[in-house]
This record gives sequence, structure tokens and C-alpha cells, in this order.
Amino acid sequence: MARVRAVYVAGVLALAGAAILIPAQAHEGHAKAVASTVDPNAPKKVSAATALAIGLKTTEVDFGQVEDVLRLTGVARPRPEQTRVISSPFAGITRSISVRLGDTVVPGVVLAEVESPELAKLAYELGRTGVEHEKLLAEVSDAQAEVASLEIEVRSLGEVAALTEAEVERLTEAGENVSANLRAQRRVEALRLTAQAKTREMALGQAKAQLASLQRQAQASELARAGLRGALSAQDPSQASEESLPATHGVLRFQSPIGGVVVQIGATVGGGVGAGEAILTIVNLDAVQAESDVPEGLLGQLESSSPLRVRVRPAAGGGALAEGVVRLVGPVIHPTRRTATLIADVPNPSGLFRDGQSVELWVVRRASESVLVVPASAVVKEGPLQYVFVKEGTGDKEMYLKRDIATGARDDRVVEVRLGLIPGDVVVSEGAFGLSQLRGFVPGNADAPQSHDDTDAHHGHAH
Repeated sequence: MARVRAVYVAGVLALAGAAILIPAQAHEGHAKAVASTVDPNAPKKVSAATALAIGLKTTEVDFGQVEDVLRLTGVARPRPEQTRVISSPFAGITRSISVRLGDTVVPGVVLAEVESPELAKLAYELGRTGVEHEKLLAEVSDAQAEVASLEIEVRSLGEVAALTEAEVERLTEAGENVSANLRAQRRVEALRLTAQAKTREMALGQAKAQLASLQRQAQASELARAGLRGALSAQDPSQASEESLPATHGVLRFQSPIGGVVVQIGATVGGGVGAGEAILTIVNLDAVQAESDVPEGLLGQLESSSPLRVRVRPAAGGGALAEGVVRLVGPVIHPTRRTATLIADVPNPSGLFRDGQSVELWVVRRASESVLVVPASAVVKEGPLQYVFVKEGTGDKEMYLKRDIATGARDDRVVEVRLGLIPGDVVVSEGAFGLSQLRGFVPGNADAPQSHDDTDAHHGHAH
């Protein structure tokens, strides 16, 4: 067993020796060895391919403002007025759906059709009540004419009766100069006219009562018709009269009330749909609201006489920042979480945010005076140390030097630099951490490490 182990060790040593000797022979004829180093403080040279791989970008150090921000996490939601759930007011069968999930729609486009027997019945009832209503209106008109005629007749009879009574009194005063038969005849005529006037007054009262009844019936009929029209046009206010109803009664046509994207379809063609059941949902995400829970201990930091600015970006994978404004800091504290709700309105024309997406928020409370700043992504941290990479030289002599800095205030965008840099220095603004992981080279050595783009095609190593 010991002999086998000895043979195995000897084989390993032989392979190691070969690995050392073969490269040495391959480099025969070269004047110098590659002078790379793992010293983290050594300068670094980067090929174009490596710069692209690590996302290397540079920027010039300048003065700027560092803002006092409160960092929060939250969720992006569509604004309530930009969300529409299209539902059927009546039970029926889905005849057609004109859009697909993810389609972009404009206001007024037809989305779906639902055939409803209940709607057809309501349409029939509306037509029937329309006929009855017209009949009632005709009766009301006749009753009004009768009342007007009776009022004229009663007034005329009253005036004739009064004149006859006056004539009787005049004849009575004349005494023996007027025959008794004439006086009696005039008195009878006066009594007859008075009785006739009272009779017509009673008929007038009945006619007025009938007119009032017919008017109440007409009003009730109109209310019933309005209710039917409202029920029939529930899905579209433009269908508020029989003339604007669909040609085929019993079919509901749903139009998009807003422009947006179809995010949910809850019905299938040929399937049943209940009253109030959602057919599809449309959301407009051109503007969103970022919602976050603020611990009650931090609410005092959000007190301001003017609307607070906020910067928002997706929590996963970073991405561009969007500027918005805090619309609401809720007045109610959650009894369990002890937080208040913050809502910020954020423009979203490029579609950066999606419904339900996790986001990061930086609420800007105030800004500092102008100070020397670098992008926050330019600063690399190693324990208590902080440093940046400064670009020196151009062309073949271009290199990146590590430089320690002392920092001050910071926000989500920039960091104040108190020591280590001056205005005009060019620093790595993106890809700094990736650059820190690359090997450096020994300054002054002609054989500084190069990228794979410069390797010898025959030997596979750098010159």
C-alpha cells in the first residue's frame, strides 16, 4: 500500500514539473516576462472589450448639491382613475371579445359584446311603457283642454246669472209698472243659471282632479322609462335613448372608456357572464403612484410647507430614476405596523414601472450648498476605506489609478468628496467595482498586461 502511494506521489510531481518546464520552453527567445501584479493599489490598464464587459464609464469631478433624502421601499400601482374594470350590468352570454391580453386600446374602441335575454326584456318593457306613456300624455292633454273649457263656461254662466239677478232686482223695484209674470220668469231664469254654474263648477273640480291624476301617472311612467333607459345604457351613457340603442336589442356593446393596456380578461367567448362580473380590465400606466409605508418615527422628517420631490426606480436591477412628487402622507397610523402610507405621483411615459413592481424611493427633504461631488457608483468601499479610480493618460498610456478619498454627505445619486480629488479629475463613474477586481501592472515595465485582443496568435500569450 505504501508503494502504491509513493508511485502516485511521484506521478503528481512529474506532472507538476512538466507544467513548469513546458511554459519555460515556450517563452524561449522572449526578452522579458509579463509583469502583472495582484497588488490592489497597482495601476490598471483595460482593453476595449474588458471596458465593455464591466460597463466602464467615466465622468469629470465637479461641484454639485448633495440632497438630504429619506430612503424608502414601496410598490408601483396604477392611479385609481386610470384603472377600469369592464363588467356587464346584466347576466348573459359573451358573444365576442375584440382584444387580447396585452393589447393597447384607445378610448371608444369596442372591446366585447354580451347577449342578454334580460336586456331584451328590458328593451321590450321600455317600448311598451313608451306606448303607455304617450297614451297618458294624450289623456293629459285632453283633460287640460276640458278643464280650460269648463273654466270658461263656469265664468260665463256666473256672469249671465249675475246679470239676470240684477235684472230681477230692477224689475222688483219698478213695482206695478212691470207685470208679475215677467218678474217671475226672470227670477226662474236667474235661479236656473246659478244652478247650472254651480254644476259646471263641480264638473270643473272633477276635471282638475282627473288631470292631476293623469299628470302623476305620466310622471311615474316617465320615471319608469328613465330607469329602463338607465339600465339599458349602463355600459355606455351615450345609449340614453331608444334611438341610440343597438340595432339588435339584447346585445351589450362595451367600449373602452380610457386608453391603456388590457391586463386581465375574465370571460371567454361563448361562456356565461353574471351581472356585475368583470369581463376585462384596462390600465393606463403613463403615470403611476408609488406607495410606501413610513414608520411613524420618521413622519416628522416629511413635514414640509411645499410638495416634496421624490426619486423612484425599480428595486430589482436598478435602472433609470424617475422624478415625482409626494401627493399624500396618510393621516392614519396602522394599528399593527405603526406606519403611515406615503403616495407619490410619478410620470411613466417610457413604461419603466409595472403594476405591482417593487420600487425604491428617495424623498428629498432639502439640499446642501454646492460641494465637490462624484457619482455614488464611483465610490468603492473596502471595510472602512473608500476609494475611486482616476483616469490618467491617453491612448496606449491610458491607465486607472486607485485613489483613497474622504467622503461627507451622500444621497442616492452623489457623494461629497472632502479629500482626495480636485475639480477636473476624471474618475470611473460606472464599473468601478469590476475594475477593482482586475490585475494591475508594475509601472514603468514595458510588458504591462494587455487584453486578449493583443495575444499572439501562435503562442497564445501577451507580448
